[in-house]
Amino acid sequence: MACKGSSVRVRSAPPRNFVSPHFLCGLKKFQCRGGVRKAHEDGHNSRKIFAIRTFPFYNPGMLLLLRHSYTTKKPDIIQGTDNTIELSDLGRVQAANVAVRLKPFNLEYIVSSDITRAQQTAEIVADVLNIPIKYDCRLNEYNYGTLTGHSAKELSPTTLQKFLVNPVDDFDAEPFESAFVRVGNFLESIDYDRNILAVTHSTILYLMMCYLENKTEFNVGSCWEKRRIYPTQNCDVFRIRNPESDMRILKNKYFCKMKRQRGS
Repeated sequence: MACKGSSVRVRSAPPRNFVSPHFLCGLKKFQCRGGVRKAHEDGHNSRKIFAIRTFPFYNPGMLLLLRHSYTTKKPDIIQGTDNTIELSDLGRVQAANVAVRLKPFNLEYIVSSDITRAQQTAEIVADVLNIPIKYDCRLNEYNYGTLTGHSAKELSPTTLQKFLVNPVDDFDAEPFESAFVRVGNFLESIDYDRNILAVTHSTILYLMMCYLENKTEFNVGSCWEKRRIYPTQNCDVFRIRNPESDMRILKNKYFCKMKRQRGS
């Protein structure tokens, strides 16, 4: 389906009594330098933990990227552009929890993929933060073609290699270069002087990493390797200061206090 641009939905103030605001529970020892935040080292996987205070603080503007919540599908299923997949009950609770933890960022609005699971995640966050949503199909998940619905674990090395070499003719999938260009167009269109949240999908996050590394040439091998080096989880939050910066992860398992599992 062709991308028809974005739409805006302004949501009324939601009830505030269904989410726990005590999001720092579960952190080991919390100390805050300068009253805002301090990076701690996670002893399990050496990823940075950014513990965020619950009071508002000043920041010069940024784009936050949120991967959608858990869905009703098994985590190893390639979900792609399947628009029938919805959030699970756990995913809805997870989205509400992460929304509370995003309050200190003083977000102005949300830009979301218009695929159902991302829409539902964005709507829950918007209800908690009482901010508008814009839908932008440039944030839609990569179209995996005939691989959609299959288990990623069951893909043979031969099938995977064949997909990476020729996804269009052999699998009726989206050209990697096309997805790379639309992701780049989205990143270049953002006003980085404002605080904005984008709700999207795992492959789009990896394409963004590739774009920030090299804006003129896409390397499919590098993109796929990033899945191994930087495994993303549902409701992971990333930050981009501007198109010339890198992506910084702002959360780990303590942020949502949820069991982490993978899904596209």
